[in-house]
Amino acid sequence: MGTKPRSSDAGGPQRTCAQCGAVRGKDRLLRIAGKPGGEWKPDPGGKLPGRGIYLCRSGGCMVIFAARIRTQKGGARWKMGAGGTDLAKMLAAMASGEATK
Repeated sequence: MGTKPRSSDAGGPQRTCAQCGAVRGKDRLLRIAGKPGGEWKPDPGGKLPGRGIYLCRSGGCMVIFAARIRTQKGGARWKMGAGGTDLAKMLAAMASGEATK
């Protein structure tokens, strides 16, 4: 027979955190929107066009992901281009509670 669907803590769409692998309701994760090789930025409302990368809203996942995309290998993995460093700064600021520009 078919496989059992993943259980979630929400009844709506489910997404997986790119950092820790937790499956959660889409509304409980932070979406990063962008296009490969283009600009990437946080999309808390989930409305921006482009591909989406989802992260737990806890500071830990954002901080670790920011550190990963600062490296050349990490930026290449997510096809961030030069925008990976800017995104890393925004995520680090969000995780520490600072206002973003």
